[in-house]
Amino acid sequence: MATVTVDAAEVQVHLTAWERPFAGGRSVLAVQRDAIVAADRVEQPTRWAITPGARAGVQVTGVLKLGRWGIGTPVRRFVSAWRHRPALRLRVSGPEAQRLGYDEIVVSCPAPESVVAALEAPAARPATSG
Repeated sequence: MATVTVDAAEVQVHLTAWERPFAGGRSVLAVQRDAIVAADRVEQPTRWAITPGARAGVQVTGVLKLGRWGIGTPVRRFVSAWRHRPALRLRVSGPEAQRLGYDEIVVSCPAPESVVAALEAPAARPATSG
């Protein structure tokens, strides 16, 4: 399961070895803090409402989604989500989304609510999800 860290400048999603191939081989998805439009905790991240569209990745129906979701929709998503494990959803805007290759990141991680709280707080408060 991914871990997420927040500092004054950016949010980093640290991927496990088995998640990396589905993120273009990257071990970390780093997003500039000022490019994050919204962040929220998703209770059931494997639901179609959270990850619609076609995919390039792995799906075990109702259990796991891993890869790029949203093919055929206007929103490109990196998803690493597990059933019964809440996820963090980050919505990214503008040039940062272009650089990253994703408009949204949906990852199951320990304590996603602490990351959301850190993003809502002043930029000086660091936090981690794991």
